[in-house]
Order: sequence, then C-alpha cells, then structure tokens
Amino acid sequence: MMIFTSMGTTALGWHLHGEKRRARTLAALESSPFDRVRMAAFASRCSLDSLEERVAELGAIGVTAELVLLHPGDGVADAGAAARYVAEVVPRFAAYPNVWWSLTTDPSPFPDISEHDWVRLAELVAEEDPGHRPVSITVPADSPLLWRRAFTHGSVRARSPRDAWMETRDHHKPVLMDMCGYEGDVDDPWRSLTAEEVVAQAWDGAVRRRPVTHGESYLDEDGLTWAEAGGTLAGAAVARLAVLRRVLAETPVEARYRDRDAPMLEVPGEFYLEFCGEHRFPQREFDVPPGRYEVEVIDTWEMTVDSLGVREGGTLTVPLPATTGQAIRLRRRRL
Repeated sequence: MMIFTSMGTTALGWHLHGEKRRARTLAALESSPFDRVRMAAFASRCSLDSLEERVAELGAIGVTAELVLLHPGDGVADAGAAARYVAEVVPRFAAYPNVWWSLTTDPSPFPDISEHDWVRLAELVAEEDPGHRPVSITVPADSPLLWRRAFTHGSVRARSPRDAWMETRDHHKPVLMDMCGYEGDVDDPWRSLTAEEVVAQAWDGAVRRRPVTHGESYLDEDGLTWAEAGGTLAGAAVARLAVLRRVLAETPVEARYRDRDAPMLEVPGEFYLEFCGEHRFPQREFDVPPGRYEVEVIDTWEMTVDSLGVREGGTLTVPLPATTGQAIRLRRRRL
C-alpha cells in the first residue's frame, strides 16, 4: 500500500547545484503534495558525502529519496563496474529509512549489461540493504524485466495510464508510471504536456492503480528545469495533484480497480471512486447494494468537491455538468 499512496516527482540533479537552488528545492518539496523524489546517485558527478547530506535533509521534511544508481556516460559501462558501484552506495545509504532504489531510468544505453545482469544487480541491492526497501528499474510497460522477482514493483514508461494498465494488468506486483510525460514547454513531446493533460493522467493512473510520477520541464531563469535540476515548481498541475493526494488518503486501501467505460476504484457496497476523464457525461448510473451513500462530484481541474447529499442505493443516478475532468465518489453511510 505504500507504493499506492506515495506521490512522487522527478528532480534528478537537484543536489548537484548551489546552496540557493538546493534550498529552493527543499522548500518547494516541503510545501508540495510529493513525498518521494527521484534523484540521481551520479557515480562521477557528486560526492557520496554531499549526497548523504541531501538524503538526510529530505528525511527531515518527510520526503523519500528514490536513488537512481546508474546513468549513461557516468563511467559505469559494464556489469562488473555496476556491481562495484552498487556495493559501494547501497550499504551506505541503507542506513537511511527514507530511501528507495532504482537501478536506472533506461537500461538501453547500457549494451554491455544484459537482462540477467540487471536482475543480479537488483538481487545485490537486496543483499546489501537489510531494510529491503523498494527496488525497481524503469522500462517499457511490455518489458519482461517487470516480471522478475528481484524487483519489488514495476517502474514503467508508457504514453498513458491505460496503455500501462493494458500491458501490466496481469502483473502480480504494484506498478508505477515513472515516465508518462512532464508538464512543460520544451522541444520534446514527452516533456511538453499541458497541465490539464498531467492532471488527467495522474487521476487516471491513480484510479487504475498505476500511479503517475510527476515532472516539470519549464525552463527557469538559469535555463534549467525542475525535472533535471529542481528549483521552483512553476506548473499549474501541482495544486491539483494535492487534491488528488487528499482523495487518495481517504480511499480504503482495499479498494480494487474495476474496468468499465470509465476507470473506477471500488470496495463493493462501501466505496466507489470513478474518474470520467475526457468524457463529458451528463450523468452516471451506479448499481450498488441497498443502503445509504454520500454522493460527491469532484472537479479535478477546478479543485472543488461538491456534495450531492446522501442517497439510497440500488440504481443510483449522479448528475454531472457535462464537462471533462469530473470524478464521482460514493461512500456508504451507516446510522
């Protein structure tokens, strides 16, 4: 359930910059809905002493550091060098409770590290970490690496939560969408989504049990972006993701995904959360067991939660404003 409720962001190199930028990053994270940040443990570009200080600072504000261990051009080109680096870094940072592990954000630039080698590296992480914190590798949603027992959860690249769900619906472990596109305005289709698209993906992914990791690619006054260097969160999606975070905090951990014409989480007879997404439904019907249900309509962009009161179960009709981005929540109420 930790993976389901965690909301992450990407700021791979925020710790490599000066004190002013690092302080801005920590302040932005502390006031954000994010409790996990994906950051690089660059083998050749940062000292482990400095990295250790940054991990401790994140822990002090309740944020998990997901350390991405291997990067192209970092001097770690083959399985032997990768194993030596993992054996150096993991025992040192395993002492911190606020750490997750990611082997790499993309294994394709490492032609001398085979699929078997990546599995062995994940096993090495587990051997060197007595706390057995989460470990993953970011791969396409159809990669066979997702199914290997050495990884605690899937970390996937896909164009949409539905695509990720279609590829991983038989997966026996939690799946995160760590690359689904960033809000931004740079010359890259993956990093130039609108805020509306990012919010819709986040809701869709959360309801499909494929949580989406956030990223921003707006160039700031230093010519850097949040996703690559931290700094200040400038996008319009962040405040709206905070609403999603609150809704998820009130969602029963036993809720399961149900695939119908709009994605829905449910605990039958107790709880229902449906995200209508791009559909502009004028109303929605729910066939629920007899009982009394509090009905709420959530506008995921306007950040409003409107109560329609308590209604009797059976066939329950919920009126909607026929606009995009609506969500519906039904919660059983007992006298």
